[in-house]
Amino acid sequence: MTDIVFTNGNIITFDESNPLADALAVRKDRIAYVGSAEEAAASRSPDAQVIDLKGKTLIPGFNDNHLHVLSMGDYFTKLNLQHLSCEQVVDKLRSTDQPLRPREPLYASGWDYPDCPSPHRAMLDAHFPDRPVALFQYSGHAAWVNSAFLQKLKVTPSTPDPPGGMIEKGPDGAPTGILKDKAVMPIHFKRFWQMNTRSRLRSMLCDKAMTLFRENGITSVQDNTWFPFTVSHYNRLKRRKELAVRISCWSYGELGWARYWLEHKHFDPLWVRKGPRKFFIDGTFSTHTAMLMESYRGEPENFGLPAISPARLQREIAKAIRQQRQLALHAIGDRAIHHFLDILETFKAEKQQIRALRFRLEHAQLVTPEDLKRLADWGILLAVQPSALIDSKKDRDLLGQQRAVGAYPYRSILREGIPLSFGSDVPGESRFKPLELIHLAVNRQSGERISAFEALAAYTKGSAYAEFMEREKGTLAAGKLADCVVLSDDPTRCAPEGIRDIQVELTMVGGKIVYMAEESPSLSVH
Repeated sequence: MTDIVFTNGNIITFDESNPLADALAVRKDRIAYVGSAEEAAASRSPDAQVIDLKGKTLIPGFNDNHLHVLSMGDYFTKLNLQHLSCEQVVDKLRSTDQPLRPREPLYASGWDYPDCPSPHRAMLDAHFPDRPVALFQYSGHAAWVNSAFLQKLKVTPSTPDPPGGMIEKGPDGAPTGILKDKAVMPIHFKRFWQMNTRSRLRSMLCDKAMTLFRENGITSVQDNTWFPFTVSHYNRLKRRKELAVRISCWSYGELGWARYWLEHKHFDPLWVRKGPRKFFIDGTFSTHTAMLMESYRGEPENFGLPAISPARLQREIAKAIRQQRQLALHAIGDRAIHHFLDILETFKAEKQQIRALRFRLEHAQLVTPEDLKRLADWGILLAVQPSALIDSKKDRDLLGQQRAVGAYPYRSILREGIPLSFGSDVPGESRFKPLELIHLAVNRQSGERISAFEALAAYTKGSAYAEFMEREKGTLAAGKLADCVVLSDDPTRCAPEGIRDIQVELTMVGGKIVYMAEESPSLSVH
């Protein structure tokens, strides 16, 4: 007998054996039945809750393949500097009341080069001579800091660039206040330490992120957790039955002690799971540090910046094979991906083990056609984020027209049979709502656009496969977890340009309704 029955709906299951249905029944935390309304009605218990979808669309819950939960909560609660000039950034910092202790660092994020082309520490020093200020560029791969924060970091004119990072210096040899890639990591760790160890702050940021997940139909996330304290917090929420999203917790390979303790925490097979081990191979387009085969437009000597040495990457791959661990490798530029594949060639004897471990490349924004074939041969998964499609002009400015048109090669990835998954990378990218990102993937002006059905599959079935959970979720079938979302319209049938206007009307996780839109009279619950 069933507890909840969805009926009279347009149910897209992504189950090839039963792709469409008009009813779905739930028993406890599992799907009990998917099929016709008549058979669902016959199996329901007398006191079962019946939800008349009135023709609305029900799909598996969205699964974000790559984000940062606490940083997301932080991004949506602190100062946002998006689309501001350098002068406007400073004005906003000055005019916003910050409840900070004396000399406590001020953090904010979201500025970017097209709007703020020449950030310099002197602009911050003029108004914040004593308080350390750190402003993260929108991708998180650069930071603009004042002299007080440089002093905090012990950065001087004689400080060398760290491996995989850059301390920008002016003609006089003095730091400008711009730090890139690995040079930003000490600032991130200071902020991450605050977010992860201050229990009230951690709870507030986590609650903010969880609310946004529920409201947008996100039932699973693959989280750059990095610190063990947050795993403990997720476990507490799960014990109190307050966790409304399933979480895969990633460790970061450069944080040895945190990686060790995170990977030895208690994990739950369905709710709080041990995720892959993450490393960076390169940087980003926006900071001009993603590794490219051809130089950046207008910078003939700049081909990007490696974030890890070949020897170190080879050692980490060997360790992952020995320990049977999945790797999630940040690789944006075509040279970074080519470099990774060349290192894989030294592991030919372990090829089947690597395929079984489902190594992932995160972002994969520029890939040569030849290397797509190599990725398919090695069984490498591509975990991409359509949020990066929002500014095609920036890509043209950085890469030139020809490369920009071929970037984010989703159609080519599917054509080669490479497993594709979708996510947001929020707050590394500012947009996280799945329907908005699906809209971008479907409506882009490029031969690499994909269909709405393919985009939905990447955000559900594809993301489940990327975390070894395809037997539990990602499709709607009897026996699978009852994680699903009701949409106001069908993305596969509506006009493509209308996908971003579709609303989430209900979110269910583990058979429990965790969100229902108040303004949605279209669902009848009885």
